[in-house]
Amino acid sequence: MNLFKKNFIQLFLVLFFILKQNLAYTSNKTQIIAKVGSEIITSFELENKIRTTLFLSGEKLNQKNINSMKSLSVSSLINQKLKIEELKKYNLKINDDRLNDHLTTIASRFNISLNELQNFFNNNQINYNLYLEEIKTEFLWQILIYELFNKKIKLDEDQIILELNETISSQKNIEEFEIGEIELDILNVNKESIINEVKEHINQYSFEKAAIKYSISTSSIDGGRIGWINANGLSSKIYRIMKKLQIGNVSEPIISGEKLVFFKLLDKRIVSNKNINFTELKNSIVNRKRNELLSMYSNNLLSIKRNNAFIDLK
Repeated sequence: MNLFKKNFIQLFLVLFFILKQNLAYTSNKTQIIAKVGSEIITSFELENKIRTTLFLSGEKLNQKNINSMKSLSVSSLINQKLKIEELKKYNLKINDDRLNDHLTTIASRFNISLNELQNFFNNNQINYNLYLEEIKTEFLWQILIYELFNKKIKLDEDQIILELNETISSQKNIEEFEIGEIELDILNVNKESIINEVKEHINQYSFEKAAIKYSISTSSIDGGRIGWINANGLSSKIYRIMKKLQIGNVSEPIISGEKLVFFKLLDKRIVSNKNINFTELKNSIVNRKRNELLSMYSNNLLSIKRNNAFIDLK
C-alpha cells in the first residue's frame, strides 16, 4: 500500500469516527424524553431549561445543581407544552413592546444592552431562541386567560368605591407597598423540605433569583416583582404581614390550600390623601382583585389540561 493511499485511509477513518461521535452526540441531545399530548420534550430542551434557570438564578452549573433542577425543569416544560397545545386553538398575537420591556429588564441585570442579550446567552451555552419561545408562550397564555375568563369576573365596584371613600375620609395618609412574591405548588411535595430549600436559596443568592427558579406565578419571569399596591388593595392578612416587615425582608411562608407564598417588602411609602388620584387607586384595586381571580382560573385550566392530557415520561 503506497503512502498516499495509507494516509487517505487513515484520514477517512478519523473523519468517520468524528462524524459518528457527532451524530451520536446530536442524537442524544435531541432524544425525546416526554410526550405531552401532541407535543414532545427533548433532552436538549431539558438541558437548556436547566442551564437557563441556573444561570438566571445565579447558581453554578455543576452536577449537584443540575440534579436538583431536573424535576422542577421537567414540570415547567410539561406546563409549557400544555399551554402551547391549548394556544394552538386560538389566533393570538403577542405585545412586542411588553416582550421587549421584559428582555430589556433581563439585559439590564447583566449590565448589557438588549442588542447584546442573544450573544450573551449563546456565550453562556444557553439557546436564546428557546428562552424567547418560553417567554412568548407565557405572555400569550396570560392573554388567553384574560380573554377566556375576564367577562366571568364580577366585582362589586360600587362597594370598592364606598370602602375607598370611607378610608380616604378617615385617614390623612395612605400606605403603599412595593411587593415581591414567590408562589409554590406544594401538592405532593414535602412542605418543610421545599420551604427550607427556598429559604436557603434566598439567603445564598437573592429573593429575585429564587423567584426565577421556584415560583410558579407569572411574576416569576420578573423576579417575583408584582409592583406597588395600595394598602386598601391588600387582604387584612397580607396587610398585617407588610406592616411588620422591614424593607428588604422576606415573610415566613403563607400556606393556603395547595399553594405556598413568600412575600418580600421591596419598598413602602406614605401618600397624602390629598395627592391620591381616586380613579387610579380604584382601578389599581379592581385590577389587583381581577388578576388574583385570573391567576386562579389559569391554575384551574392548566390543572384540567394536565389531568386530561396523555403525558408519557420516557
